[in-house]
Amino acid sequence: MGVGMQSIWNRAFSGISFFILAGLVSLLMACAASSEQQIIFVSDSDGDQEIFLIDIVDGTTIQLTDNDAQDFSPVWTKHRKKIAYLTDESGNLEVNQVSPKGDEITRLTHGENINVYDRLAWSPDGDRLAFVSQREGNPELYVLESKLGNTTRVTFNQARDRLAGWSPNGEWLVFYAIDSDSEPGLWLRNPSGVNLIRLTQGVDTDAVWSPDGEMIAFVRTQDDNLDIYVVAKPDAGTWREGVQELRLTQTPEQDISPDWSPDSRALAFVSSRDGNPEIYTMRADGARQRRLTNNGHDDLEPVWSPDGQKIAFVSYAFGAGEIFVTDADGSDQQRLTNNNAEENSPDW
Repeated sequence: MGVGMQSIWNRAFSGISFFILAGLVSLLMACAASSEQQIIFVSDSDGDQEIFLIDIVDGTTIQLTDNDAQDFSPVWTKHRKKIAYLTDESGNLEVNQVSPKGDEITRLTHGENINVYDRLAWSPDGDRLAFVSQREGNPELYVLESKLGNTTRVTFNQARDRLAGWSPNGEWLVFYAIDSDSEPGLWLRNPSGVNLIRLTQGVDTDAVWSPDGEMIAFVRTQDDNLDIYVVAKPDAGTWREGVQELRLTQTPEQDISPDWSPDSRALAFVSSRDGNPEIYTMRADGARQRRLTNNGHDDLEPVWSPDGQKIAFVSYAFGAGEIFVTDADGSDQQRLTNNNAEENSPDW
């Protein structure tokens, strides 16, 4: 082959390579974008609770589990590669893992005696799963290494511990106790089972860490009322050095279910201040509280989309619970599911 022909061939091959590479990049970006448009949820449309996935753009729905058991409480990993959920398929309540395509189901726990009301929480890297088990008689926190199958007990006390979630850097688990005679408040524990920090001293539950790791929102019960608070680290400090506490809601009605926007600048939540539970948003300092739904029926379980543009929630506007989605400013509300089944527990 002559030098001139070789040069032409090299340029042509480079061009082909560029277009192939560009096509692959576009395909990967499209897949990532598509993944962020998918919501997992629970539906009893086939007679028992199963895990489903729905694409909010084209409405495509995939049934991820299909058995005669109760499957519920699904939760994504941060990178959206795996979904953990609770199931009683074995006769006991255990943890399973399923792929977003529903083609790979793996049982992660065996004989853990998990409480039906407890949640699951993936570590930020998706390699560890925190849960509450009563396998040694008392509800305690455990961390499972999903690849190795090793389980570490994290808490050791007489209280009935409830898991809230992981810090974004994977250093801490936040939890609380639900016993009336135990020490109230939010607590931090290292996932290796060392270092215990008490953050608050109220009757505090439902804690959720801000994505930037600087704040924790939670619900406090006081004088038979529920309000949303946040605690924050001192400026340039650590959680060991005490926290700054701020009350965000001030109404005599219940304010619950806080969920952070991805940029940590806002919270979605549920409030009954206008007669029934509706979806609201507010800034991280409690300012600009705004009602998004207004239908005279219960709207619950708000959860932000990964890009912060939308909020999914459960609405009872048409009878049984259905999955809805709205723009973050309350506009363009869409009903995603439409049947007589009960649907709940969206996770985005």
